[in-house]
Amino acid sequence: MSIVYTVIGNLPNAYGTLRLICPDGKSITLYDGADRQINGSYHLEQLGNYRLKVVFSSAISGRESLERSFSLTGEEYKVEVSARFEREKKDIFDIKSKDSTTSGFFKITKYSNPSPLVKIRYLRNSKGENREFPGPHFLVQNESRDTLYGEWLPGYFWGTLSRWEDGEYVGNYGGQICTTWKDEPPLYPNAKTMAWVASFGRRTSPGKYRFNLYYSTKEGAKGSARKVSETDSFVWWSAVQNWHLLTCEFEVKAD
Repeated sequence: MSIVYTVIGNLPNAYGTLRLICPDGKSITLYDGADRQINGSYHLEQLGNYRLKVVFSSAISGRESLERSFSLTGEEYKVEVSARFEREKKDIFDIKSKDSTTSGFFKITKYSNPSPLVKIRYLRNSKGENREFPGPHFLVQNESRDTLYGEWLPGYFWGTLSRWEDGEYVGNYGGQICTTWKDEPPLYPNAKTMAWVASFGRRTSPGKYRFNLYYSTKEGAKGSARKVSETDSFVWWSAVQNWHLLTCEFEVKAD
């Protein structure tokens, strides 16, 4: 399994490092430089607890660092790490303010296989709730002991579509996400719910498809990061998340 990392620095005269400390104590430097953007990967051979330390230095904010950890249990198939540094307004709600600060965003995302007790099936003849959403539609049934949360809003399970072409699934159609919907509870144990592509679904042409749905067993939206520390010249935002990929292969037939 690999750890895939991206470091983006849009600030002049800045320098960064990204270091991985393995369960056996071995330290590996993944990135050390002043590039505006770097992408890379590293093969992870051990299970256990890993630590990642990111360091940022610039003439404006000085030297800042943050360390986060994650564990591998054998259920994961990919780990993504992203670090981004930029200047932003100190008060985003004050349109007249010209004060700015340097911000660091540091996120670790683990992707794991779903529990066999979380099941999904294609509803071939479903018209959706009140018939207002075009297909395809799916039913997710939670027979596990975990509470499940959707990728964007806790009670909504919106996924993406890939189409079978030339011997493989290609594309990742996501549709339009609507975040103004009323609150819905997450999917509790021994409960079931509808799932579809984005908020409004999609009318699909005949063919073979795969529905790709991420869910979490911890509350929180994908991409969210919390403020973990702040000084007069620097703010750290960070998140460590784990997402499970639930898939359903199905076929749309001509009417």
